[in-house]
Amino acid sequence: MTRIARRTFIKTAAAGIMGPRVVVAQSPDFVVVGAGAFGAWTALHLLELGHRVALVDAYGPGNSRASSGGETRQIRVGYGDQELYSRWVLKAFDRWREREEEFGQRLLFETGRLQLAAEWSDSLKATLRVLEKLGVACEVVSTEELAKRYPQMRPEGVSFALFEPSAAVLRARFALMRVADAFQKKGGQLILGRVEPPRVSGARLESIRLTNGTSLPASTYVFACGPWLAQMFPETMKGKLFVPRRDVFFFGTPPGDDRFTYPNLPNYSESAYYGFPSIDGRGFKVCPVGEMTPFDPDRDERAPSAYQLQRARAYLAERFPALANQPLVESRVCQLEMSVDEHFIIQKHPSWSNAWIAGGGSGHGFKHGPVLGEYIARRATGADPEPELESIFRIKSATFDPSVYESGARKH
Repeated sequence: MTRIARRTFIKTAAAGIMGPRVVVAQSPDFVVVGAGAFGAWTALHLLELGHRVALVDAYGPGNSRASSGGETRQIRVGYGDQELYSRWVLKAFDRWREREEEFGQRLLFETGRLQLAAEWSDSLKATLRVLEKLGVACEVVSTEELAKRYPQMRPEGVSFALFEPSAAVLRARFALMRVADAFQKKGGQLILGRVEPPRVSGARLESIRLTNGTSLPASTYVFACGPWLAQMFPETMKGKLFVPRRDVFFFGTPPGDDRFTYPNLPNYSESAYYGFPSIDGRGFKVCPVGEMTPFDPDRDERAPSAYQLQRARAYLAERFPALANQPLVESRVCQLEMSVDEHFIIQKHPSWSNAWIAGGGSGHGFKHGPVLGEYIARRATGADPEPELESIFRIKSATFDPSVYESGARKH
């Protein structure tokens, strides 16, 4: 990008950010639709590669409707037999720390993670094999040792735990706001607006249209709009994504008691529950999983389910009895966008040579954000860094069957 063109673009961006209508003196090279973990990081990387970029979101970065919204997300290397993602997480740890230094803000809390188990499942065995292969520190902790290390946790029914000390908690919403800030400071244009589903006409997408009538022409488009992908491309994505709700609860900790607060307790997971210690004073996190109730990210209210709250309280009484009578201090209702095989979807649109679809976070996309953004940006610019992954990330021929996912904790 020439200095004159860049100066023109920055001036235009500053005038158009969050305005009711957008007038761009020079069309961007890329328009990225969706400012969540996939889109915001992709837009930032494209900008850092020297392209003019506009980032469009209907509600804004870190908003409460986004799958990437919320206070915290987990980052861990253990992934069953999915070594690809374990390797990506190792890269992501480095990228997150680099961005912490760049932004001057703490984004990551090294908590460690306990995967509590009654027996050795195939997934646990595979996790241990991959961690050992990659040289990632891990430990099998006996029930007796759990009771000694974490007396605030009742270990009944747990035969052992797989401990991954490098696992951590990311400040999700806060991090996305920092990414959006960096994107704008470096000359990117952030637009608050809803994109209408594009119409198929010819082999290229010449422009997209916002619901306020604004037209956005660009050389290339990246649609990274998460649970809205099926609305954006109803034919292409029909049956390829399922959007379930998730209820997340934060319980108060007893006054003067820091046993349930970072850094005094690791993240934890077992069968149909997972959660984190209190981070930033938000409360002790409990998330019941294993059910697939469909959710509309635009229209459904985000009031917590009485049934899921009951599940969370019952779990506290069983596993963390000192919290059984503590009040609920915060709650969130979010959603996932599950692909048919829980792999990400990153591929060129079947009808347009200059449009990309990126999504299918499947409950494990956020942790990969910096690596995902770099990967998507490289593919969209014709410099695919890992061509062998194309078949893994393409849209599959199968359609989603929610009943397959009804039991057990999924990736989170």
